[in-house]
Amino acid sequence: MTEAYFDAALSARLLAIAESTLTQAEATYGQIKAGRDVGERSEFDLLRAQVSRDNQKPLVVDRRSARDLAQLRLAQLLELPADTRFEFTTDPVALADAEFTAFVEGATERAPLRVATAIVETQQELRRVARGERLPDIGLSSNYGRVAYPISGSPSWDDTRTNWTVGVGLSLPIFTGGRLRGVEAAAQADLEAARAREQEVRELSDLETRQVASLLESAQALWEASSGTVEQAQRAYEIAEIRYKEGISTQVELSDARLALEVAGATRATAARDLAVARARVALLPNLPLGGAAPAAVAAVSLARSGGL
Repeated sequence: MTEAYFDAALSARLLAIAESTLTQAEATYGQIKAGRDVGERSEFDLLRAQVSRDNQKPLVVDRRSARDLAQLRLAQLLELPADTRFEFTTDPVALADAEFTAFVEGATERAPLRVATAIVETQQELRRVARGERLPDIGLSSNYGRVAYPISGSPSWDDTRTNWTVGVGLSLPIFTGGRLRGVEAAAQADLEAARAREQEVRELSDLETRQVASLLESAQALWEASSGTVEQAQRAYEIAEIRYKEGISTQVELSDARLALEVAGATRATAARDLAVARARVALLPNLPLGGAAPAAVAAVSLARSGGL
C-alpha cells in the first residue's frame, strides 16, 4: 500500500514536470514564431523550436498514462471505483526532509524468526512427550461411600456401612510392535526439520535486514545528492532563457537547460519516493513476512528509476 501510494504520487509529480516542460517549450516556440513573423528569426530556428515542442508532447501522454495506471492500482488496493481520482496530501519531498529516527532491527526481531523459534520449542516438547511414552504408567484410584443393608422397612442411617476401596495400577509398555520407536523417530525428524527451518529463516532474515539497511542508506545518499539540483537547474534555465532572448546564446543551449531542469526535477521526485518507501519498510520490517521485504524493495526501486525518465 505504501509503495502504491508513493508510486501514484510520484507519477503525478512526473506528469506535472512534463507538463511544465511542455509549457516552457510552447512559450519558446511562440517567441520564435513571433520573431519569425517580423523577420528576426530564421526558419531553421522556428523548426527547431517546433520539433522541441512536439517531442515533449508524447512524453506528457506517457506520463499521464503512467499516472492513471498508478492511481488505478491504488484504487484497486483500496477497493474503490476504478475511475477514482486522488489528491495527494503527503508531499514526498517534504516527507524526505523530515527527521527519521527508526532503525533497522536485527534478524532476531523478525516475526518469521520468532515463529520458527516457537515451532522448534513446540517440537522439542512433542519429542519429550514421545519419549515419555516408554515410562511406566502408574494409576491410583479411590472410591469412598456408604452402602445400606436394611433389615426391614425403610433403611436408616444406622443401617449403612462404610465402603472404601483403594486401587493401584501399573502399566509397562513392553510389547508395542515398534510403535514407540516409530513415534520417537518421527518426533526427532520433525524437530530436526524445525531446527533446519529456523536456521534458514535466520539466515534469510539477516540477509533481508542487511538489504533493507543498504536500500535505506542508498536512498538517503541519492536524496542528499539531489539536494539543490532543482534550484540550480531552474536558475540555469532562467539565465539561458534571458541569454537567448538577448541573442547571445543558441537555441541548443536553451533546450539543454530545459532538459537539465526536467531531469533534475524527475530525479529529485524519484529520490523522494524511494526514500519514503525505504523508511516505511524499515519501520515495518519486524512484522513483514519472510521474502516480503528487500526483494520487493529492490524491484520497486528499479521500476521507479527505469520509469523516472
